[in-house]
Amino acid sequence: MNKRIIVLFVSILAVAALLSSQPAPREQVGPLPDGGYLLNSGWRVDPAGTQIPLDTLPMSCVLTKDGRYLLVLNGGYRPPSISVIETASMHEVSRTSVPDGWLGLALSPDNKTLWVGGGSKASIFEFTLSDDGKLTPARTFEIIPAAGRTYRDFIGDVAVSPDGHLLYAADLYHDSIAVINPQSGRVIDHFKTGRRPYRILFAPDGKTFFVTSWADGTLYQHQTTDGQRVNSVRLGAHPTDMVWSDVKPATEDGSPSPLTARLFVTAANTNSVYVIGVTGNDLRVMETINVGMTPRHPLGMTPSALALSQDQKRLYVVCSDANAVAVVNVGETQSDVRGFIPVGWYPTAARVLDDGRLVVLNGKGSRSYPNPNGPSPMKKKTSVDKGGPNAQYVANMQTGTASVIAPFNPEQLASYTQRALDDSPYRDEMMNGYERPAGNPIPERPGDPSLIEHVIYIIKENRTYDQVLGDIGKGASDPSLVLFGERITPNAHKMARQFVLFDNFYVNADVSAGGWNWSTAAIAPDYVEKMWPNSYAGRRKHYDYEGGEAAALPPAGYLWTNAIAKGVSLRNYGYWVTNKKAPVAEGENQVNQVRDPALAPFTNLQYRGFDLNYPDVERAKVFLKDFNQFETTDQMPKLILLRLGNDHTFGSAPGKLSPLALAADNDYAVGMVVDAVSRSKFWKSTAIFILEDDAQNGPDHIDSHRSPALVLSPYTRRGVVDSTMYNTTSVLRTMELILGLRPMTHYDAGATPMYSAFANQPDLAPYDVEKPRVSLTEHNTENGVAADESRHMDFEDADLNDDDELNDVLWRAIRKTAPPPPSRSFNSRTAGE
Repeated sequence: MNKRIIVLFVSILAVAALLSSQPAPREQVGPLPDGGYLLNSGWRVDPAGTQIPLDTLPMSCVLTKDGRYLLVLNGGYRPPSISVIETASMHEVSRTSVPDGWLGLALSPDNKTLWVGGGSKASIFEFTLSDDGKLTPARTFEIIPAAGRTYRDFIGDVAVSPDGHLLYAADLYHDSIAVINPQSGRVIDHFKTGRRPYRILFAPDGKTFFVTSWADGTLYQHQTTDGQRVNSVRLGAHPTDMVWSDVKPATEDGSPSPLTARLFVTAANTNSVYVIGVTGNDLRVMETINVGMTPRHPLGMTPSALALSQDQKRLYVVCSDANAVAVVNVGETQSDVRGFIPVGWYPTAARVLDDGRLVVLNGKGSRSYPNPNGPSPMKKKTSVDKGGPNAQYVANMQTGTASVIAPFNPEQLASYTQRALDDSPYRDEMMNGYERPAGNPIPERPGDPSLIEHVIYIIKENRTYDQVLGDIGKGASDPSLVLFGERITPNAHKMARQFVLFDNFYVNADVSAGGWNWSTAAIAPDYVEKMWPNSYAGRRKHYDYEGGEAAALPPAGYLWTNAIAKGVSLRNYGYWVTNKKAPVAEGENQVNQVRDPALAPFTNLQYRGFDLNYPDVERAKVFLKDFNQFETTDQMPKLILLRLGNDHTFGSAPGKLSPLALAADNDYAVGMVVDAVSRSKFWKSTAIFILEDDAQNGPDHIDSHRSPALVLSPYTRRGVVDSTMYNTTSVLRTMELILGLRPMTHYDAGATPMYSAFANQPDLAPYDVEKPRVSLTEHNTENGVAADESRHMDFEDADLNDDDELNDVLWRAIRKTAPPPPSRSFNSRTAGE
């Protein structure tokens, strides 16, 4: 062989060997080399078509009768608005603010008047629409006068009768339909309906109307004259959108169809669309269309909205938690799903234009963003919802889009379908088990034996990775962004060093409303996703996202629901509880109510829920008293739920415990628990999982969802950095495998188990708690840094304040300097586009 060829061949082999020896590129949230974006959930977003920018949470739309304009309601964290999009060019020709708006959009038959459901303003807002696409505010129809309103007065959907004479509005929390005469602007009646009425749809003849009940799993039919119920049909959980089709499907023998029409209804807590046959006033379920992307697809698709093609033979199903639209042929005897179209993050609505283009609203756009340092600390912060500057708060940054998709043929749909499938991390094979390192203590599949028998699950509040561990000196850490460094959180740092440091862990949620659901149910239900931006913007002043609200239940229950069903022993400390107004003496019950009746028998009522005035150290003592009893009886529950949330802090609120004191209290309480468990007889068979419910816009140089997490066990690898991309549902999936529980949704079913965090051989060395290095009783002064900004804040529950403002306060209170200049990263290249 020619010597030059030999040298070239050897060189090629050497290069190949070098390349093969290099570690795989770090997988983390951000833009992908081949296009698209990797989300904190582990899903990719790679939307088809052209993307049109909108505002926060675009959630409903209506097409003018002539097809010239598409009107979109932006109902998210920023002040609500109506975008008017010219369909020929798909350019936004106007954007008009509305005092509040949520879901409801209705056009008059003459196309000149628009009515908007006024959300927390308990009103309907009227606008006139000009020929050039401009909206002009007109009248306001108050359903509930302003002086008497409470958080329960909330108007959602709005529908206009076919003759244009009456408006019907969903009075969400009074479980009724308000009837308004648009001539006089007066409310002339209220009709009772199912709990949490979501959508209103008139039959074409105007004699009856239909209502989907978000909480009852039921479709109701009422007479328009007096609201009397004509029919009801039980469907799946969380019925939402519906469309009417008067095109009858083909029959097998070619005979005329006996149907008057069909109603298609989505059920968001299922993977199903229900086909209701309408014959006169009779309703019956004809079919159930499963929009799962695979034969064994778990719950979690969240079908929430619908659109019909012009010929009514093709149904488009918006699947919010799959970032996709299912394409269903409904023109034959039996409906069948033909494929999927990848769209943006959390799609909420769809419309088919007159030329056949499909428009899909994406509630969260097509990516997430880093938040280098948040707002300027040099002046008093005014939150965006109150007209302040655009700040890097996750609820403000996460603006929506519209995907505009041209008509496609079967070959293009097949290509779209493959993209949509590739964007999902879930595969049916995962239900049969995972590939794991040989000898790893985490099972391959639920029900397999595990060396770990006990799980302690600790959830904290609202911190990013760099806020706490940025100074740890290894991994992807930025010390310039630390607020609660090693002096404040010595136990968090010691545990991360002594056990395993996760520098690529992300929470699935944006805020605590979603975080507590993601952390316990592997999803944030559609109620939570659609309601929290209104609450967090301070319009609906109520927090009902942690139990107690019938419409907020998740598709497959909570972690404890599945544990109870499986017979896994359980003990709860602080999850889903309502405290007594003030703390009581040691040994007495601190809790008035457990908001999930299934959890109540397993709850220690002496353990106080979220209350920043009550020390986490005292909570730890209550738990340790029980734990000592477990030792005495040699009986420890398999699953222990433990809420320790004082790392949330009061900010600089005068007279309250300082942020450093609260963070140190939380850190010490966690250390006390780990110290005691690691010295017990149960340590050899226990794993402790600790995470934040959300990251809530603290500073982080990689992504606003990156957060500290800890896994502590004799089987945890010691002293290493695990840069595998994990998230909240990875923790859930790992605990489920240990406890023998099936996944709850496609998120935990498709999550990466934390195999890399565990070693084959145990190290039984106990953990030595680090005592606090700062005072746990230090209080904020009356005139401390940012005290004025903190005075007005409400800390009764976890997330009643603007968190961007709270983080601004924390930086100034702790660092007492301006933050460093914004850090830019690979992930921030397109921030603000």
